[in-house]
Amino acid sequence: MSYSSNDKKEHEDGVSLDSLLMYLKKLLNKWWLILLSAVVIALLGFIVAKATYVDEYSSQIMFIASNRDSAITVAGQSASDITASVSLAESFKYVFTTTELATNVANSCGYQVTADQVKKFISVNSVENTSIIYLTVTTTDPKVSYGIAKAYVENYPDAIEKAFPNTRLAVIDPPLLAENPNINNDTLIYTTLGFVIGALLACFFIVLSVIIKDTIKSSDEVSEKLNVALLGSINKVNSKSKNDSKQSVLVTDKKTGFSFIEAYKLVRTKIEYASAKEGYKTIVVSSTTESEGKTTTATNIALSLAQNGKSVLLIDADLRKPAVAKTLGFAATDDEGICGIISGDKTLKESIKYSEKYQLFVLVSGKAVDNSSEILSSPKMEEIIESAKKEFDFVIIDTAPCGILADAAIVAGYADTSVIVVKQDCAPARKIKRAIDNIENSGIEILGCIYNNAERSFGKPSFYGKKSGYDYGYGYSYGGSSANSKHNDKQSR
Repeated sequence: MSYSSNDKKEHEDGVSLDSLLMYLKKLLNKWWLILLSAVVIALLGFIVAKATYVDEYSSQIMFIASNRDSAITVAGQSASDITASVSLAESFKYVFTTTELATNVANSCGYQVTADQVKKFISVNSVENTSIIYLTVTTTDPKVSYGIAKAYVENYPDAIEKAFPNTRLAVIDPPLLAENPNINNDTLIYTTLGFVIGALLACFFIVLSVIIKDTIKSSDEVSEKLNVALLGSINKVNSKSKNDSKQSVLVTDKKTGFSFIEAYKLVRTKIEYASAKEGYKTIVVSSTTESEGKTTTATNIALSLAQNGKSVLLIDADLRKPAVAKTLGFAATDDEGICGIISGDKTLKESIKYSEKYQLFVLVSGKAVDNSSEILSSPKMEEIIESAKKEFDFVIIDTAPCGILADAAIVAGYADTSVIVVKQDCAPARKIKRAIDNIENSGIEILGCIYNNAERSFGKPSFYGKKSGYDYGYGYSYGGSSANSKHNDKQSR
């Protein structure tokens, strides 16, 4: 059964924007890591700048070039003379860096320097569209800088005359002995650059970790990465008070919002269509890992079907972490439910409870057990489901995560089809695929996936709102895995 083409049409807008929103959310959630990385690298840049800093002193000479071998005057020069002088200034710059002139300067400056060192100490620049040239000598000793600059003043005329006869390069501002070191911005530059690099590196590795994790980041990726139909997309709920965090997120509560209720009505319509076409009556609801919202999803599917006049039985087959009774606000004793039936203490008729409030039949699991696989694989369990199938229009079965335990696959062997809950950015796609394979290996077809707990998409209405949603969790783990926080999103139960 596939609805992928219709669903793709419903969600074709904002595919890349959904992913962009996910990356942005990850970056915002890790702002402290980005800031820490930026500060650490900036501090490193500051230390490097301070450790490598050496005072430098400069002596500068200003020259003006002319294409005439005469006193420099602006008056009387034609436009062509000025243009020629500007062009000549560019050529003069290269004379200062010749080995011959550098050698003469090194020999006459009075300090132990080589021609190669002299060429490294100087920088020559011309002012754009003028015939003015600046020669700057920079060393760690102000006297050396001044001595080399004076030597250039003494030696440059011969070099210019030899290279460009009948021209003139005059000194209009002679060099001076530097009294203070040059202004140094290396510390600021290194620190700022380090801050930027640190922040960018942190962002890069955060985004890279998300890519490597390869979770489902948008509803469209359900079909693209899992090759499974999308039954519906349920966005994250926004709690409005502290008391709301203690309540279940159910379609019977109008405070959950119109869009939330309509989302489950859409899921209900697809399930009813599949039932009419394929004869599906018993549906297993599972997820890859815990805290993806399978119990809340199973409960809301059952409630939506019941609201449409169907007789629905909701079975809690998550024997290790039963949560249906808590979700609906039922008080269940340890000897009630599946465990009581299989042990022979109760009959199916005695164990099924009817809720007038929800117009829903419920079969809880009873007390939490460790040998859930053995109990669920007993012939009595199959009898329970077969009997329920004859009495009700739909039987919705909440099971343990199919990516953690074999329980879901065992129960799926008694059912007609299965719905997999996929929480946004939770389980890796490869792990979800393995979980789906576990279910399909039991001999049933996956009806589709429900994309749960999604953040608001760009340009799309939000079913719930922002992240400050209902919070709760199991509080303990399957099979010895690490315990989850008791403040996980309630929708993720």
